[in-house]
Amino acid sequence: MSNHIRRELEKIDIPDDLHSRARLGVEKAKAEFNEESHTPAKENKLSPGRSPLRKKSLYKRLSIIAAALLLIASTLTFTPVIAAIQEVYDKIFSSKHIDDSGVRNAVISGDGQILDQTYIDEEHDITVHFDRVLTDDKETKLLLTYQSEKTDLEDYYIDLFEGVSSINLIVGNEKRKLKNVGWGSRYYDSKENKVVSALSFESIKDYKGKDIRLEIDRLTIYKDSGRDSVETTWPLHFTIKPAAVSERRTVEVNKTFTYKRETYTVTRVEFSKLETRVVVTGSDTRSLTDENGMGYDVMSKLERQFLNARKNSKEYGYSVNEKKSGVFIKSGGKKVEPIFSKGEVEGENDEYIMTFAPVKNQKDCILEVGDAVEIPLNKSGKVLQKKVEDEQSEINALLAESGYTLVPLTIEEEKKINQYLEAFPKELSIKRKAIGKLKGHENSKILEISISEQSGVLSRSEAQDSETAKKIREENGFSFIPIYLNQR
Repeated sequence: MSNHIRRELEKIDIPDDLHSRARLGVEKAKAEFNEESHTPAKENKLSPGRSPLRKKSLYKRLSIIAAALLLIASTLTFTPVIAAIQEVYDKIFSSKHIDDSGVRNAVISGDGQILDQTYIDEEHDITVHFDRVLTDDKETKLLLTYQSEKTDLEDYYIDLFEGVSSINLIVGNEKRKLKNVGWGSRYYDSKENKVVSALSFESIKDYKGKDIRLEIDRLTIYKDSGRDSVETTWPLHFTIKPAAVSERRTVEVNKTFTYKRETYTVTRVEFSKLETRVVVTGSDTRSLTDENGMGYDVMSKLERQFLNARKNSKEYGYSVNEKKSGVFIKSGGKKVEPIFSKGEVEGENDEYIMTFAPVKNQKDCILEVGDAVEIPLNKSGKVLQKKVEDEQSEINALLAESGYTLVPLTIEEEKKINQYLEAFPKELSIKRKAIGKLKGHENSKILEISISEQSGVLSRSEAQDSETAKKIREENGFSFIPIYLNQR
């Protein structure tokens, strides 16, 4: 028994900042056993006359060991050791590697319910740590990490948006799949072979106070060769405590403005600890129907402006390109950045949703759309329409962004384009009109430039090289590069 206990004591690594009483207890216990181990063997024999004394000495030593171990256990439980462990996870989820400022702010503020649960996927050698959960009326954030010593996790995703992964809620005999909210946020640490993930899915607020089980089913693998999956289930069982739940405040705004000749209305704004959500309807936000009755969506001009300031990097995901204009909220004189990882949160049929970081001063918020318009996100403020663009200025600005300049067509050039469009097969034709020609690119491989009137998207058609492009243009009767407006 003494050899076993001594071996266990030798395994104890005393932290530098451990309480002095615990340190002394362990050191004294080690000294007791070391002293006994060096006592001659003949003195270790117990005779009937010495038995009580020897037992008393043994009990004393065991009591010292027990007290030391208990003191260590209590110290590790109730001192800054656990707090330091939690701080490690907080630093991960509050870093710029997580491209969701709502998550970062919540972690920094200490919001949410700490889970601190670990699940070991032995089959795939993956250790999963569930850190915390946050939920409100519209969404849930589940923060977790997964790491492996053997399995390369760089291409392993919990993709709830367009992958094969899913998350299921189990309460009693009820089991249902939870819908994603946006894409979520993910960062892969190559040095530690660890994935840091902030999953985003529908609200579980209604289960407050109840025991629930969440199951993450299947991992999505993305490689150059295509998409694959890993069959696995990662379970999480917990009771939703009040700390996990936050409220969402909705303000009806109903303010109308124009942007690039489209009309929009900010219907409402929703404030929560996780985000600021601006809901908009507009003349180009509704779904369209093709000639076969199939519905489809076209990116609105407002959405294109919102995404204009977005940039992407492997290290930091989606973030703001400070050199480009976009759509922002100004609150308390400071710019509130978009959360681009929620760029495809679905609203009603004709709604477009823009998501920004949470704001502290909810009564002082202004939506800024480029340099064209400012919309107070409250009931009383007035819209400031700073710029109203006509069609030509909008087209010129769009071309200038790509380094192009439009010049008018001559009368002869207009005739040639009209002849070309009339001869074009009707079943393949697009409703479009020539609005000019491209200046200074006659020796390029560009065949034509097209601008969508619906979305404001610029596209170009090219040949393999400049010589081929020139030949094709000449066959069409052109000595210039036409610019077309694709009409609605």
